[in-house]
Amino acid sequence: MFPLKADHSIRDRLYWNFFNMIPFLIGSIAIARDSLKWVAVYIGIALFFFLVIEFRFACTHCLYYIRSKGCVKCMMLSGVPKIFKARPGPHSSFEKAMTILGALPMFLFPVYWLVRDPLLLGAYGVSWVLFFLTARRYECVRCLNFECPMNRVPSDVKKEFENEDRLSGNFEFSGKGIRKSCSYLCVSLRTKHEFKDFLYWNFVTLTILFSAGIAIGISSTGWLLAYIFIVFFHFDILEQRFFCTHCPYFVRGEKSLRCMMNWGWPRHFRPRPHPPGKFDLVITTMGFIVVLLFPLPWLLKMPFLLGAYCISILLFLLTIRRYECSRCIYFGCPFNRVPVDVRKEFEKRNEFEMGKRV
Repeated sequence: MFPLKADHSIRDRLYWNFFNMIPFLIGSIAIARDSLKWVAVYIGIALFFFLVIEFRFACTHCLYYIRSKGCVKCMMLSGVPKIFKARPGPHSSFEKAMTILGALPMFLFPVYWLVRDPLLLGAYGVSWVLFFLTARRYECVRCLNFECPMNRVPSDVKKEFENEDRLSGNFEFSGKGIRKSCSYLCVSLRTKHEFKDFLYWNFVTLTILFSAGIAIGISSTGWLLAYIFIVFFHFDILEQRFFCTHCPYFVRGEKSLRCMMNWGWPRHFRPRPHPPGKFDLVITTMGFIVVLLFPLPWLLKMPFLLGAYCISILLFLLTIRRYECSRCIYFGCPFNRVPVDVRKEFEKRNEFEMGKRV
């Protein structure tokens, strides 16, 4: 469980607006090949939906909208003037229908041009799927817009927030991690991954590898097979030996791995329950560099795939840093962002639990 998001930072706005712009950029590229005038129409349809239809029939019920003064303060439409009065309470059936009907033209308008290029059509579909999956997975579980049909905040947390009753400041162990609650905030360390975590993160990873694989495969099947071998060798052998063996998720695993990146893979090496050394990090980094740079000669010949490759990598790094590195128990990882006090509390609790078992 994530902290309830009472306010959105500039980084939230930049991240989600960047994410949201990707499918619109793809759609605009497809339309622009035919006519710039139709691109202007597409932009007009999108603006009308976000600033009029969604604003009036969806956003006016949102707590972020209701609490804002003068201009809206949310992760998507920050700074836009409140041109409609706030309407606290649930959406009516008419408002839901209007929101859906208003969204359909925005999503479907570029399809006429996209079907002419299967690559652009696939990228358009994948970008929207990634956007909604990420929003549902990381934002809908802590959003104060309880009236939204996609909201996934647990009912007990909703009631606690609505009653303005502060939660306990103690850590509580659960099946998925530990929870620290204070002022409606729940900071969870993820002590266990689920299969759905694996599905999400491998889908994100495949968007990177797929664009590279297409670029290589168009030129040479042999080099594509070499690329596939390099990827598997790095993630299944090199990374597992020099990086994963130091990870608590690896140490706590069964005969096969149970982490968000590797699920069901056999453990080829024995666990090393101590932070990775400089040599381990150097070998792992060099392996990543080879995997990332290997497809560049082919990607440079195809600008669209090169752009998709770079954007996919950027989204992967931004998302994992924002939502996973801040609650990961692999404290030896150089990208770990768990606060020091939470880390110490977790280690103290872990030692206590181990002592009870002994």
